[in-house]
Amino acid sequence: MPVTDPSELGFEFPWEIRAFAMAVAAHKTLKFAWSEFQGALISSIKAWETTAAESGAKWSYYEHWVTALEDVMSQHGVMTTSDLDQRVVQVMAEPPNRNHHEAHTEPIAIDPAAPARV
Repeated sequence: MPVTDPSELGFEFPWEIRAFAMAVAAHKTLKFAWSEFQGALISSIKAWETTAAESGAKWSYYEHWVTALEDVMSQHGVMTTSDLDQRVVQVMAEPPNRNHHEAHTEPIAIDPAAPARV
């Protein structure tokens, strides 16, 4: 039976908790207003709603978290969208069972002026 109450939603896939953690870590580190992230999240969901019926796009709540995070970080000049996309690819390449009982914020908790670790 599908969950219809958003407060009952959990993380279906390991990458979803990573997306959640990245957004929270970015908010704490960069000190942008959470309402700014919420607005970007709402915009992403609305854009999906207007095109989903036509495109057949599959719903993924946490894909909207990633999109909203990209938008906020790009607006703040922290990372370009392409830089953030590269970081997301790195995070997504981590094994699905990678210590999910521990908080890992390394993709976001970085000094933007520091060279990227590879």
